Order: sequence, then C-alpha cells, then structure tokens
Amino acid sequence: LADFLTHDQRSVWPKYVVLQESLIDKLELVLADLASRGVRTDHVRVLSGFRAPYYNDRIVSEGAARASRHQYGDAADVIIDANGDGRMDDLNRDGRLDLRDTQAILGAVERVEKRFPELVGGLGLYHAMGASGPFAHVDVRGASARWSRE
Repeated sequence: LADFLTHDQRSVWPKYVVLQESLIDKLELVLADLASRGVRTDHVRVLSGFRAPYYNDRIVSEGAARASRHQYGDAADVIIDANGDGRMDDLNRDGRLDLRDTQAILGAVERVEKRFPELVGGLGLYHAMGASGPFAHVDVRGASARWSRE
C-alpha cells in the first residue's frame, strides 16, 4: 500500500490514499500474463500511484496531466525490475533499455482487457524520464485510451 502513497506523504501522519481495487486486480492480471510468457515479474515498482490533487497540481509543469487519473486512485505508473537495479528490465530481450520494452506490457494489458472488459482503461507508454528508464501508466478509467510519449 505504501507504494501507492502520494510522494510527499512518506514521512507525515496521517497518510491518505485512494486506491481502486480494480486497479490492483488489473495489475495482478497483467503481471500473471507477462509471467506466463516468460517475463520475470517478481519485483514491480510503482513509480507513481495515488496523487492528492494538491500534489498533482504541483507537478503539472513537469508533464503530469491536470486531470490525471492518479487523483482518483485508479492509475499507476510502473516498471518491472526483477533484477533489482532500479530500472525497467529489458523485457523484449534486445540488449537495450528503451521504449520498446514497454510493448510487452501493452500486449499484456490488451489481453487482460479483452478477457476482463470491466477492467478496460488507459495505457500510456513513456520513455525514460528519470533513472528508472521507460515506464508504463496503467489505469482502469472505464474506457480504452492509448498513448505514447517518446
């Protein structure tokens, strides 16, 4: 649950988090799908989960959407970091760490949403914006949305 806290709440009390259970369901199903295709998913890092509206407003200038789904507790930005180096793994096994590694997550999300239409939502694929490398935004907004930020 701590992974989903607004970043500035790590050392304050009380802490507040909004988290839709359907997001957890979708993430678990996506990870199971990836694992069934030989992708190690034993360590997933949530880069951004719930964002309190005041916090989201502060980071709009850094590229956050003004009406971000993170404010509703139904979105997470994630990397798969099974090797524990703090960066997205080379999911497509081409020897490079780039946006193409997120394509494995795209495929898993598409398959999960096809099997479980009640979990349909957004998927954004992002190039490296920090030390963690490329990442995927996954949400359960109730309508399909896809985008890529290269």
